[in-house]
Amino acid sequence: MFNQLDAAGVRYEPFLTKYPDTEANIDDMRNTFQDGDIILSAGGDGTAMQISNAVLREGHTNTLIGPLGYGNFRDLGKEQNPLRLLDPSAHVVDAHPMTIETNGRYLRDAPGYMTLGFTALAASRFGASASRERMRNLPEWTKLVASIGQLGMDYFELRDRLLPAFHTSQSPLVQNAVTDILAINSRQVGRIIRSSTDYPDGSTFGFRTNNVSSIMPNIPFGLRALAGRAPAHPTDHLTVYFEQPSTVPFQTEGEYDELHDITELFVYKDPAKVLHLLRPGTRRRQEK
Repeated sequence: MFNQLDAAGVRYEPFLTKYPDTEANIDDMRNTFQDGDIILSAGGDGTAMQISNAVLREGHTNTLIGPLGYGNFRDLGKEQNPLRLLDPSAHVVDAHPMTIETNGRYLRDAPGYMTLGFTALAASRFGASASRERMRNLPEWTKLVASIGQLGMDYFELRDRLLPAFHTSQSPLVQNAVTDILAINSRQVGRIIRSSTDYPDGSTFGFRTNNVSSIMPNIPFGLRALAGRAPAHPTDHLTVYFEQPSTVPFQTEGEYDELHDITELFVYKDPAKVLHLLRPGTRRRQEK
């Protein structure tokens, strides 16, 4: 990327993430970025998520973020030429992220997706150094096949790890045979789950639960997801109530963590929160 910017005579200031911890990187970014910056995210979805959180937490309303698809997964941005995002023909998409709170406290904003359970554990495997390096060196057209292959190998080890018993704000029914809770706010999750709904543009996100411990009942969902028709219930808020304080696998945009002693998780979309994302293509939005 830097060679392309240098060759075009573009002035820039590089910023390198320094920490393995997501929150430490976000804090570092908050102390560096200024309102009105143009920030090119030269990494994967996790890097774009960290930048988004720094911008949102500082209340910057004039910053433009250009997610570049340099990571293993490119769910938030696929463009790999930074000059296309800086070209006057680029346009700005206003995207509304999801906000996540745990036990009544703010945790994180998720521009694309959040999962609890099996999918979060699988994301931790994709985030391992060996997996990142293997994916990085593959031709682009083979990464989907490789992703499905790795998920298949991890599946048999992780599929029986059920989430702790919970119910939601949408149903008082206690669920104790669920491996996954998904909140989808993008067109694509991990290359495999795809949706035709443009959730970032609106006030809702998609919600669903899955039990992936058996293969056959999940084949219809898998086929629909790969075809871009992942079924999900649209909602603007969701609360998950765990019946007992629990440790729960959690991830947003591939950045894995464990939530400890959690009794309540609240996901919602705040209309006042907006990310201004650069996309290649037609004319840029007129500045107000």
